[in-house]
Amino acid sequence: MQRRKTKVLNNPASNLLLDTTDKATKRVLAPYVKIIKNDKALPQVSKEEEHLQFNYTVQNKPSFLFHDLTSFLLDSVDLGTLLHETADVLKSTTKAYGYTLYIVDAPSEEIYQSQMHFPIDRHKVNWKIQKGTIVAAYVAYKKEYVMVDDILGDDRFPAGLGYQDEMIKSVLCVPVIEPDGECYAIIELYREFTQFPFNKDDLKISIVVTGWAGAAIHQNSLRISLQKQQELNDYLLGLTQCYFAETVGIEKIFTEIVKFAKETLNAERGCFFIIDEESDDLMAEVFDEGLGDGDMTMHRKKCQDRTIAGLVARTGVTVNIRDAFNDPRFCTDVDENTGFISRSILCMPIVSVDKILGVLQVANKKNGVCFTQADECLFKTFSVYCALALHYNRLINKLFRMEKFNECDLNLLKIQLRPYSLDLEHFKEKPECAVAYNFAEFQWYVSPEEYPDMPQLVLHMVSQIINMQDVDQQKIMEFILMVKKCYRNNPYHNFEHAFNVTHCMFNILLRNNEIFTDLEIKSLIIAALCHDLDHSGFTNNFLQLTDDTLAQLYDESPLEYHHYRVAMIILSSIQQCGTHPTNKEITGSCRLMNCKHRKVCFANNGTHNLCASVITARL
Repeated sequence: MQRRKTKVLNNPASNLLLDTTDKATKRVLAPYVKIIKNDKALPQVSKEEEHLQFNYTVQNKPSFLFHDLTSFLLDSVDLGTLLHETADVLKSTTKAYGYTLYIVDAPSEEIYQSQMHFPIDRHKVNWKIQKGTIVAAYVAYKKEYVMVDDILGDDRFPAGLGYQDEMIKSVLCVPVIEPDGECYAIIELYREFTQFPFNKDDLKISIVVTGWAGAAIHQNSLRISLQKQQELNDYLLGLTQCYFAETVGIEKIFTEIVKFAKETLNAERGCFFIIDEESDDLMAEVFDEGLGDGDMTMHRKKCQDRTIAGLVARTGVTVNIRDAFNDPRFCTDVDENTGFISRSILCMPIVSVDKILGVLQVANKKNGVCFTQADECLFKTFSVYCALALHYNRLINKLFRMEKFNECDLNLLKIQLRPYSLDLEHFKEKPECAVAYNFAEFQWYVSPEEYPDMPQLVLHMVSQIINMQDVDQQKIMEFILMVKKCYRNNPYHNFEHAFNVTHCMFNILLRNNEIFTDLEIKSLIIAALCHDLDHSGFTNNFLQLTDDTLAQLYDESPLEYHHYRVAMIILSSIQQCGTHPTNKEITGSCRLMNCKHRKVCFANNGTHNLCASVITARL
């Protein structure tokens, strides 16, 4: 079978024919060479035309090269193998004797030789990124290419090359620079004494290939980072949704977040601190790993300011420590007490809108010297979701505490609303009083002399329009006295006003008794008596203009809603456990009284806050 030949257009010095049946060569060379099919003859072009064509491709069609190389990288994330293949093709293209590939380890500020067939860490040979050693270390330091005709005669590189060979003379060393300016790798090409030194054409093709390789590597890194970020967001979002749906507890949420953060960042240990805002000292609920079985446990302990977590909680600044024992901020007492040896630490605050809620920390990067900038970006995602969960948890706790406080206050209020024992005894001893001859007429009006008898008169009106055999008279007395107690001493909206409205309703019901049901009659008489309970003496418009608490609580008609709520408190305080009305009765009563908050008709602890008509029906 005839081998396919590829003509390289980027080396005007010679018409170099390469064997392109090799998979690695085809993979790397495709963006930079023109493959001529077997059924077409090779065009006869001069060296000058070839040189012009190469310059045109490099200067006017860089996007074409970039697109092709990027498509290769999208198929594989094994950048080490790809760079080796690229360096091997550059070696063949430039007729170099050999090459050496160096990978830059930015966190440790070192470069190491990348061996094609020995990718394990124990085969690494490292050099510090600095001047005055080998050529590759100098190139990594300067981030510029170096082309030397005679390496032995150049004082800048006293250590020569990483690959030592007395026959090496000419060296071409080019960095692989990403668009953000970071150096990812160095490709070092060299020739022997018997070969000519590298020329400008060799340098040009090397710069073009490594330049676009750096751009494609950067794009590939961004793709992988975005993919990882998306997976992380999906996981944390699902976990947070489960928490908001109250299917998992806060302890489970933070346990899973810490575990997932460890796995994502390849850390040996992770912990989570929740700051106790009620304590003067820096206290924290700590989610940490048990040293024995590896389980996550929660315990409460005092977090000292000398620890890294205490420093972050106090300052709100992220701390990324490369070498813990050589960092003055690290307190060695922690490791001495726990037996855990900290090498590298990444600690980040969990910040709400205006305060620091906690601290998230991981320790000891497994596959690197320290945590990188990319690790910090991922860790920030964890902190954001932790802040959401923690902020929501604090709101839930505050709401729970407020509900319990309100329940205690409501119980206290119900006790205080109970009528005075002397008034109740006097009412029992004198349940009736003299009733005017024209009491059942609309024009009758209570006089100041009759004010002390208004409770007895209310009881008289109730007894005239409902069947008292079905009513507990003592409860009715307590109810009337509590209603009177809840009216303020206002010039108009006082108990006298409530009595007069009740008297008007009494006359209406007395004349139209057959039109209304028993339930409706009870509802209307109680609604009239309670319609202005605890009235402050101001209008709804005034309350809204002054941004009163009632106006903030209700969007419309704040006074009316407040009167209704006070009536429910009074009614529930005298309602005893026993037979409760059906849902149909409750719904009908709420509709009758125009109750927009039917949930108010139910309360916890076995006590029912029901509409006035339903409770009255059961008294």
